[in-house]
Amino acid sequence: MSEESIPVHVSMQTQVEQAGEHKRIAVSGYGEVVQKTESTYVTFTEELEDIGDVKTIIKIQSGGLTVLRNGAVSMRQVYTKGEETEGSYETPYAKFQTLAKTEDVKVQWYENSDLLGKLTFVYDLELQGQLAGHYEVEIKIKEEKQ
Repeated sequence: MSEESIPVHVSMQTQVEQAGEHKRIAVSGYGEVVQKTESTYVTFTEELEDIGDVKTIIKIQSGGLTVLRNGAVSMRQVYTKGEETEGSYETPYAKFQTLAKTEDVKVQWYENSDLLGKLTFVYDLELQGQLAGHYEVEIKIKEEKQ
């Protein structure tokens, strides 16, 4: 991947299992991919109904992913396969300490395709020491043609 900024459309699908209930969350937005020396950054803006925009930055390194969200919702969480990592999640109403127990992280890049990459990660999330659910996330990064 080149070191210049590539305009993209990012779609994120999350399957959540909480207390035996299953739900699917889908968000998407436009942004860019930038390759740096040791990391690749995917940035995009989500438009969330009723609460406003959230800017999301995904830092991809050989060891895993870091997801940063700022705006109507703020969070910081690192996902590293086989590890437990602390983070935070903040809404306009409350701030929580989080713990992600990451089972798997996969990063795939494609050449000669509109689909530039796909990120998948699976984890259990604790909020304030209580299990909040089991999460399976798939992020597709497609090049936006000018």
